Amino acid sequence: MQIRVNPGHIAPGWICYDAEAMLQIGTITRSFLSVSVILCGSLASQAATLPTAAEIVERMMVHNQEQDRALLGYRTQRKFFAANARFKLDSTMVVQTVFRTPDSMESSIVSHVGSDLIKLHVFDEILKAEGETHKKEDKQRVDITPRNYDFSVAGEDTCDGRPCYRVIVTPKRKDKYSVKGDVWIDAEDYAIVRVHGAPAKKPSFFTLKTEIDKRYRKINGIWLTDRFDSWSDVFIGGHSTLSIEYQYEAVQTAP
Repeated sequence: MQIRVNPGHIAPGWICYDAEAMLQIGTITRSFLSVSVILCGSLASQAATLPTAAEIVERMMVHNQEQDRALLGYRTQRKFFAANARFKLDSTMVVQTVFRTPDSMESSIVSHVGSDLIKLHVFDEILKAEGETHKKEDKQRVDITPRNYDFSVAGEDTCDGRPCYRVIVTPKRKDKYSVKGDVWIDAEDYAIVRVHGAPAKKPSFFTLKTEIDKRYRKINGIWLTDRFDSWSDVFIGGHSTLSIEYQYEAVQTAP
């Protein structure tokens, strides 16, 4: 059986459609619609189970308080490395850092090779900034908390094999220690496991772009910084990179 249809303005002549073929097309269409409904239902269910930003941040703050009480101190050896491709400069510095609760942090340089210019203007400035922000009252002004940031949930993700939430953070004020970007929060511990973004305030007029990435790992039940990476494009200076790797020699926790 054939059905003749005159398509009018679409094309001249007659187009023939087989009734059985049309039945098959109808079946396929209904199948696609069923899959679409199931998929939409699945996405709606997923959205319904995703915690709100307020819930995630509240649990994160509880975790932070528990970790502050549990961590008594640590000793780590850090390897600083920075390079500038345009001027073919690089520098490596090893630093021994000891932290003791509540806010005692002492760093000493173990070794340094390479550019003294990088050491003076990059490594020494980092150690200086740490000295300005490690005390409790100073940390409260720069930590990623509701006091300093607005939060918005972006979705679910996986961090080193663990489920986590990706959350967009927007600083409430622009200063040299604030970051605009994303944080990843562990879905089980509610600890920050990664920070990625850019400084809310440009480090200098000559800095065209800066990107940072900070990652954490769990040691003896405590989430501690694992490594820090930064990439910058500077007018005249060109592209520069910075990395800091952490090797923990001891982590002391409360019994």
